[in-house]
Amino acid sequence: MYIILKRGIMSYRGITTKTLENGANNIYVRFKHLGRTYPVKNFTRLFGSKTEKQAYDKLQEIKVLISSGTNPFLNTPHTLNDIWDKRFERKVKNREWTNNTVKNYKYFYEAHIRNTIGHKKLDKIIYEDLLKVIDKLADRQGGTKNTFKRLMRPLFEEAIKNGIIQENVINKLETQKEGSDKNISLKTSKSSLSILRKLYNAIPQYKVLKKHQDPEIRMFLYMVILTAHRKGELMKLKKENVVMEEKKIISPASITKTKEDYHFPIPKECLSYIDNIESGLLFPTIAVGSTYEMFQRLIRLTDIKFYNEKSLSIHDTRRLMLNTMITNCKIDGMLADACLSHKQRGVVQHYLSFSYKDIKKSYKKFWKKIR
Repeated sequence: MYIILKRGIMSYRGITTKTLENGANNIYVRFKHLGRTYPVKNFTRLFGSKTEKQAYDKLQEIKVLISSGTNPFLNTPHTLNDIWDKRFERKVKNREWTNNTVKNYKYFYEAHIRNTIGHKKLDKIIYEDLLKVIDKLADRQGGTKNTFKRLMRPLFEEAIKNGIIQENVINKLETQKEGSDKNISLKTSKSSLSILRKLYNAIPQYKVLKKHQDPEIRMFLYMVILTAHRKGELMKLKKENVVMEEKKIISPASITKTKEDYHFPIPKECLSYIDNIESGLLFPTIAVGSTYEMFQRLIRLTDIKFYNEKSLSIHDTRRLMLNTMITNCKIDGMLADACLSHKQRGVVQHYLSFSYKDIKKSYKKFWKKIR
């Protein structure tokens, strides 16, 4: 290959620029080396070359690799799985995602995407393929489906820049409304207390799929049912947040929704498990993405019947606890609200506060009803 001058502009034999319909320029290279003629390669797509000069320089590197017996095209990412793995590795290496995000995104991709559409090339993925994933998430809340869009969108946007595709098919998916029906009575005829009792009594029957997660998963479920603490915060709690002498946890402001420290008692069912943890996270192997199915498996161990194929989410346990505390335990509504770490609103927030003693006493009444 040699450089030629065309109308005063430097040109390279075998290297051409093609402008796609979306206006993006792609550099194509056809070359011969060591007696073999290679098919046309899109250097913009494969190596990010943006000019013919960059493609020419890259080609010289490729020829050196070929001469040394290395196939420079072998590990070029083509499928969605290839591209995701490369991006995931980069994000982890550069610490652009928190440890919790890494764990949750990894679980989500492996559980819902890798074996569904991950084997396909991006330019072969169509809207109907995306619906296959959405169908898998049909019984999930809107936030889970939005996670799918959030993970996929940057991969497709990058592919557009590199000329692999011309439109982001992910944008055809509707953004889902997050959250669930707040009124438990619209989902089932069972009372809040009855639901909590059934869930509580089903935990010992819960069969953990991976032995190394037993008793971690059961303890997590006890904490969900008996404290109604937000799952995201539970999963960020560390042994350093535990005061074993007082059998309580101090959830730090850095992880609470209210941005304030929150003290709550530890259920007796979890004391031994927590005491035996030396340091680090209380629930180190559980991914947020796995908690939905975990909770649904627990529900299936009960005889709770639902209307129109509805179900409960972990977040619903907060409503269940609030209803039970007020209705069955006769606890003041504001105090019950404080047990959920809800911030008081209006003038009340400046004058009314409850002590840890009040909160602990309320929890004990609540636990007595459940057990």
